[in-house]
Amino acid sequence: MLEIRPTAHADIDSLKQMYVSEVEDHAERAEAFAEQLTTKFRTLLALHDGRLCGTLSWDTRGGYDDGVVELVGLGVSSAYQRRGIATKLVERMIVDASQFYSDSGYALRTIILFMERKNERARKFYSQTGFSEVAKIPRLYPHDDAVIWVRHL
Repeated sequence: MLEIRPTAHADIDSLKQMYVSEVEDHAERAEAFAEQLTTKFRTLLALHDGRLCGTLSWDTRGGYDDGVVELVGLGVSSAYQRRGIATKLVERMIVDASQFYSDSGYALRTIILFMERKNERARKFYSQTGFSEVAKIPRLYPHDDAVIWVRHL
């Protein structure tokens, strides 16, 4: 069974393990990754039968009346990809971000994200989940240009 919930400080060890197994075997970077996801951003965790299998991090941009959030990061463990988990994380983020703005008397209007231009898999995913590519930023990343995607609600 899939559970999606906000991250808590108690999740740091699981996030570090996920980083080491899915990204790189680097303890310091895994620690920084886990710390950022639990303290800097609003992060959702996807757990399949209690096992961490995905994360989505977001944050507000501009003033509350702007109603803009940035999808900062989205990842699903390789063993769990192509099961709709990323889509469920995006859907939950929209619910949570909408509630966040509503609680302050405003409305969520727009979601933005930056990604590497050559990431065809992400391009297909974001296109299928209602996002549109709107701009290119040359040489933003060390090995690629960036593209900005937007979803208006």
